[in-house]
Amino acid sequence: MIVPGTTISLTLLPTYVEVRDKGVIKKKIPLKSRSFDDIDLELQKYFRYLGKRLAPGVLENVLTQIGLPKARRVIPEPEPEPIIETPPEPEQEPKPQKKEIPLSKKEKKQKDKVKEVTKKEPEVSRAMSGHESGIITADDFDDIADALQAVEALSDSFMAPSTKEPEIEKEKPKISISLEGEEEIIASGTTYARTGIEIAKTQIEEADTGIIELIAETIEEDKEPVEEEEPITKVTPSHQIKPLVECKALLLGETGVGKRTLKAKAGIEPLIINEETGEVSPYIYGKIIDGANHRIQLNIWSFDLAVQAKLPRQKFYDDAQVLVIVYAASDRWSFESLDFWLRESSITCEVTPPIVIVGNKIDLRPETGDDSGEDPVSYNEGFQYAEELAKRLGCDGKLHPVAFIETSSLSGEKTEEVFMTAANLYENTL
Repeated sequence: MIVPGTTISLTLLPTYVEVRDKGVIKKKIPLKSRSFDDIDLELQKYFRYLGKRLAPGVLENVLTQIGLPKARRVIPEPEPEPIIETPPEPEQEPKPQKKEIPLSKKEKKQKDKVKEVTKKEPEVSRAMSGHESGIITADDFDDIADALQAVEALSDSFMAPSTKEPEIEKEKPKISISLEGEEEIIASGTTYARTGIEIAKTQIEEADTGIIELIAETIEEDKEPVEEEEPITKVTPSHQIKPLVECKALLLGETGVGKRTLKAKAGIEPLIINEETGEVSPYIYGKIIDGANHRIQLNIWSFDLAVQAKLPRQKFYDDAQVLVIVYAASDRWSFESLDFWLRESSITCEVTPPIVIVGNKIDLRPETGDDSGEDPVSYNEGFQYAEELAKRLGCDGKLHPVAFIETSSLSGEKTEEVFMTAANLYENTL
């Protein structure tokens, strides 16, 4: 709807109020967390900045007619807490009980005989047989578990020392190997000779148990530390011919932020698409930039010129490798529109490319008066936005490649540095 007495129209969209002047978008006022009075106040400041005086209640009437709800304040709704469902614990299956196998008369007789011997002679080991000759047979045990217990008891009785030996100072840990039979053990060159006390002790143990014990120690050979070779970093000589690579960069931003002058000051010229006829592209500009290891053919696609050439939106945003988003330091609305351009470019980009945030027109920042109703964008505000953007788009604790530069299209300050930074960010991705 057109505001009475002006050429400016207001349109209510799902997320913002669009301000157009003679059909050209001039401002987008976001609706998130803003009341009716907040939007009315911002529009009044904008009209004062344009030098237009409106009668009281005109803007309020227009906002009401376009359907803006009259909310005094916006209360954020609390997010519902997620409900975590705990899976039911699996039921434990009952363990199968061991079935008792009925014993034969002979087995019962042998079992009772073992119990009687155990009661009469408690000092005798459980591994001793109930037979007079001391021979242990399979019939002396009612199952495999009793047989294993008997073997453990026998090993304990054999390995129990009869006399206490004097304690010897502990040295390095040794490897003990118990052998039975007549196998020959051949010591290696790293086995050390035992002392006289150790030999005497071994002879006593062999006489008592009949088990041969071999004690050996492995001596670690001194090895010289291997020095790790440092990686050799390749440096391309300044006069060496470097490979040429192409990079598609998108130049984005609101109308009037100085994108056309920025290209001209940096020496960016229209791209020649036909060398025979000299035909140039109506919306693509190019320049070769010398990088560390490559020559980068930086092809800059201008959004404003692509719209005039009626280029399809999908074709413009496809395969973008660097984003250059420009705002005017003297226009806070163009700075607040950076999020809009980021969302716009991410519609077709599966992975967000490197980004260069450019704060242009810094020469006009001190001259901005209070009549505009808005403060200019400072360097710290622009740098903080770029830093938060790098953290938000990063992953695994690493920052996303985002650069921030302030320029002046009037004096040409740092205009070439904008496109050199864009080319270097792309080269780092190769």
